[in-house]
Amino acid sequence: MGKNLKLHEPLAREYESLSRNELRKQLSEFIYDLLVYNPEKLTNLMYRHDVKESLFIKALSIGDPTEQSIAIADLVIEREMEKVEMRKAYKKYKEEKKKLK
Repeated sequence: MGKNLKLHEPLAREYESLSRNELRKQLSEFIYDLLVYNPEKLTNLMYRHDVKESLFIKALSIGDPTEQSIAIADLVIEREMEKVEMRKAYKKYKEEKKKLK
């Protein structure tokens, strides 16, 4: 790992086309580079993805940067999956509300 930020953060359309394992691999490599070369940007991205600060800090407490990056990638993936589920639930709620009118 560690390609000096030559990697890019996967785009939404890339998330959809990758298997979870491949997404985890690519995302953890990207995060590893941020941990090593630009931790401030990593912190900003965690804020943007709405990852819980306490979970992010816990992942950072892991000693090995490779393991840290994997743990953080898992946090991002889980948070994005939560957002997908919330959008589905909201869409269903709006559709049901519409039917009642």
